[in-house]
Amino acid sequence: MRRISLLLWLAFSITAVQAAPPDGKALYTTWCAGCHGAKGMGDGPDAKGFDSKPSSLADSSYKRGTSDKAVLKIITKGIPGTPMDGYGNKLKDDQRAALVQYLKVLRGEK
Repeated sequence: MRRISLLLWLAFSITAVQAAPPDGKALYTTWCAGCHGAKGMGDGPDAKGFDSKPSSLADSSYKRGTSDKAVLKIITKGIPGTPMDGYGNKLKDDQRAALVQYLKVLRGEK
């Protein structure tokens, strides 16, 4: 009986962990802040090595659009001819969606 209880507890624990949504801020800190800066101003420590300053993600508008679809496309595919890599092969769909939502926080929309 104890073994069954332990297995049920493990099953529920694993399900609870898997059900937790990705943390957009933590993902941003890990994958984006190096170039775009902690507050999205384009002033991250890695930005010094670029020919042009990374985009400010805190601006109310972006050159390529601020719709969820436009931002997700940039995160997924990157921007050719720039240091902005695509993360389609590095981050899962729900992680990229969490980043889209966190960028709204940086823009003051949430």
